[in-house]
Amino acid sequence: MSLTAKAQPPGLPKTGGRQKGTPNKATQTVAEKLDALGCDPIEGMARIAMNEKNPIDVRARCYNELAQYIHAKRKAIEASIEGIRVINVNTNLEKSDDAVDGGAEPQPESAVASGEGI
Repeated sequence: MSLTAKAQPPGLPKTGGRQKGTPNKATQTVAEKLDALGCDPIEGMARIAMNEKNPIDVRARCYNELAQYIHAKRKAIEASIEGIRVINVNTNLEKSDDAVDGGAEPQPESAVASGEGI
């Protein structure tokens, strides 16, 4: 005996369930209790955040929590080095007879390796 539900064919509108935007029963109950007490948690948190007598870490956490209601949270992105192309540049530092001299003085290898003269 199978207990799987039958899926609706694609293209048909959703039927049943809560209407869009209707809070669930638990959320509605909490909102009603806070309203009956005259408690506005957003206002309370804002007061804590703005009170300079509170420790800075408490104030920062309040501001962080309140910011979620104003600005969307950024998704974390994963840094990856895949797809980065490596380009090797080979230069000929030895002077040859047919090379054009740009007027630069050749430096000894020890000075180049240590970064002197650069």
